[in-house]
Amino acid sequence: MSLLRDEEIIAALTAQPPAVPYVEGVVLPVDPYSKDSPVQASSIDLRIGNIYLPGEKETDLGGAQNPKQDYSHKTGETAVITTLETLHLPGDIAAFGFPPSRVSFKGLLMTNPGHVDPGYEGVMRFTVINMAKDPYHLERGGQIVTLLIFKMNDAAHRNWRQRSTAVPRLPNRADISRLSRDFVDVDERARKVAKEYGIKWSAGITAAVALFGILLQLLGSGRLFSRADIDDLKKRQENVEYDLKNRVNVEQKLQDFDNRLKDIERITAAQKPKQSALSSKPKVPRKNP
Repeated sequence: MSLLRDEEIIAALTAQPPAVPYVEGVVLPVDPYSKDSPVQASSIDLRIGNIYLPGEKETDLGGAQNPKQDYSHKTGETAVITTLETLHLPGDIAAFGFPPSRVSFKGLLMTNPGHVDPGYEGVMRFTVINMAKDPYHLERGGQIVTLLIFKMNDAAHRNWRQRSTAVPRLPNRADISRLSRDFVDVDERARKVAKEYGIKWSAGITAAVALFGILLQLLGSGRLFSRADIDDLKKRQENVEYDLKNRVNVEQKLQDFDNRLKDIERITAAQKPKQSALSSKPKVPRKNP
């Protein structure tokens, strides 16, 4: 078995009919051997095609029938991606895919990279999870996987195409719905812990966000919730609720003050015509006794 080099890969991509290219949909630059070419010394880079999001309805944007073209992939979220390119591997050609370092170094974890059997027909698809602190921008046409292509000494006795009765297809609703949108399910775990220890989870949006942030920090540190952690959470929640209550009181007082000002303005406006009428009456001269 031998690994194909750049010249062999390019020849396999540009073969004229009736030959079928090993990878369909690759766009080569004017100089296919340049640093910007998807074909490198012994590999080829494939790009993002469709983006599917677990939890979306089938026809909603991100669902099985309406994939997204770009998405800001948040920390801990799961997505399903297909390649823009389609593979047409002969019976004596196999491949192995993995995320390039420029992708993995940004925190994108690919859960199912691996080998592609001889004879495979169709797009590649992956489940990806953002393990970074910041959102990862998924975009149609962005690089997602590096593919190594191998030529075997002999063709497989029965390749993928001969073994598989299924027609190559895109992910469907059943495939996508098996996955959780939130990989570690942080939100649900935090709610369960809060309920178990008697912490009121929602005391306004600010309190919820503050408490969730604290829970994320605890999960990120790799610790379980100890009694000290829970006590600390309760104290912090009480402080947030106190601040919220005071803020509401101040806002109410300001509203009352504003209402009083409006009442005074109305009374003043009503008195002005009366004062004008009094001032316009002719003065009667007093008689001296």
